Amino acid sequence: MRLKIASALLVTAGLLLVSAPVSAQDLGPHFKKVKDGVITYVAKPDESNCTIILTNEGVVLIDSGHNPTDSQTILKAVKQLTPLPIRFLINTEPHADHTTGHYVFSPPTVIVAAAGATESMKAAYNPRRIEQLRGESPEMRTAAEGYRLVTPHIEYKDKMTINLGERTFELMYLKNVHSESDTAIWLPKERIVFTAASIGVKRVNNLRPSVTIPDTLAAIRMMKALNPEVVIPGHGVYGGISLLDDNERYYTLLLDRVRALVQQGRTLEQIQKELKMPEIETWAGKERFNTNVDAAYRAVKG
Repeated sequence: MRLKIASALLVTAGLLLVSAPVSAQDLGPHFKKVKDGVITYVAKPDESNCTIILTNEGVVLIDSGHNPTDSQTILKAVKQLTPLPIRFLINTEPHADHTTGHYVFSPPTVIVAAAGATESMKAAYNPRRIEQLRGESPEMRTAAEGYRLVTPHIEYKDKMTINLGERTFELMYLKNVHSESDTAIWLPKERIVFTAASIGVKRVNNLRPSVTIPDTLAAIRMMKALNPEVVIPGHGVYGGISLLDDNERYYTLLLDRVRALVQQGRTLEQIQKELKMPEIETWAGKERFNTNVDAAYRAVKG
């Protein structure tokens, strides 16, 4: 699927971006300039990221913030950066920590996701979650005013290209890496790849039963083959291609070590107790390690 948006009326206004005086530092401590016109909102390590991408025909967001206060902060930042509208919001996944804030931006923003996102969001929708969020603080209650579930307007299958202004966004479905509907996003001119939650940053991911390590490795190697300069994960601080290298090395070692123990006749329960990986001693999320061992065991056993 290929989508191109062109609007001559916005080009003149878009020229204002060139002289915009606002920098990422002016927006607040969580905003980080990745490249010219690309600013990521990096929240706490376990919380989701959101990236603002400016073009001369409008703005593209990658995800909508971890919670309503984050989403409102991001909207305020966009208004400080440009008078142009947010044209697209691309989901890297359908989970609530990436999609709850859709109501802040849409309408009029068009939301794009991989096939299955709407079904996943509706199945997981829990009105008690937003009520719990409202109870966290007066700021959260105010930010959550007007909340409603907003699902994608466009769902693509396998691949999709969006051309907006001077930028190209190549969307690629990632199979069995985290959720039912994961998307990698590649900006070829800027050489930036968004990995969704297919990788962690010095962090063990929770591998659900639908996740397979061979599919995860295939996704990592596909993104490495793009030769990105910048890698922006769904959670955690962005970096270079070493983020992909670290995860590829980890999953490869995990498969090799589980395979060796299976060949020795060990059961899954024995492997979960015996297997040690000093290479990830400093990683966060090690309480999730058994889900990783389980995924490796399933892969080895076929």
